[in-house]
This record gives sequence, structure tokens and C-alpha cells, in this order.
Amino acid sequence: MTLDTGPAPLTLADFEPHVGADFVVATQSGGVELNLTQATALPQSVREQGGFRLEFAGPAQPVLGQGIFGFPVEGVLHEIFIVPIGTGAEGRVRYEAIFF
Repeated sequence: MTLDTGPAPLTLADFEPHVGADFVVATQSGGVELNLTQATALPQSVREQGGFRLEFAGPAQPVLGQGIFGFPVEGVLHEIFIVPIGTGAEGRVRYEAIFF
């Protein structure tokens, strides 16, 4: 018998090829498109898979509150905790996810 332990833990390598790509995350009011603007290593992390930081840019409205959202990554839906961190270029809202 094989137990399904879910998707493998995410790594920086899962996201680096997608910098500049859009991810549509589901919300209660529909989908919101977030653009992956940065994927950077956090070398001081003790995380077995290596630590990293993701930054996304989304529309001015709606602003997503901090929380867990489903991100489709290479055909698998991953739940990622994001936090709004400010407003960037052209009024777009910036979001951050930390894997430490």
C-alpha cells in the first residue's frame, strides 16, 4: 500500500523559470492574476529544501489580505501563504511569500 503524502515541498527551482509569469489564484469573488516578479534564495535558511522568497504584483483592486491561496505550479495546485507588502509601480499591489 502506498500513502499519498501530497506534492513534494516547493523549491526555488520550481519558481525561477516562471519569473514574469502570471498565476491566477482563486478567491471567493473569482480569480485574481498575480505576476511573479522575483524569486530569490535565502541562503541563511535552515529549511531542508533551501529557503527562498517570492514577490508577486497584483491589481490595485481587489487587494488580497494575508492568507493562504492556491497557486497552480507545473500542473499541481499548491497552497501558499502570501502577505501584501505595499504598492509598487503603476499602483500594483506587491505580495510576498517566504519559504524559510
